[in-house]
Amino acid sequence: MPDVQHPAEGHVVAALVLDGDQAPAPALVWDERYGWRTAASRRPPITRRAVLLPEGDGGRYLADGTTPPPGDVVATLTP
Repeated sequence: MPDVQHPAEGHVVAALVLDGDQAPAPALVWDERYGWRTAASRRPPITRRAVLLPEGDGGRYLADGTTPPPGDVVATLTP
């Protein structure tokens, strides 16, 4: 199950922690305003400032829009 939170202003954010040595990122985060992105850490992938994309390595948006086709997200993660 994804970890779902409402960190600020009633916005919904959810995170999926990815297991395994071959995972393309430690976690994936979905924000209802911006869509899917990677997270640099498994703990915690959703921070108090989850409404903003974390700066630095490990955070990148994966597809356009908030509800892209799943295949677009997977294709972006696949090397």
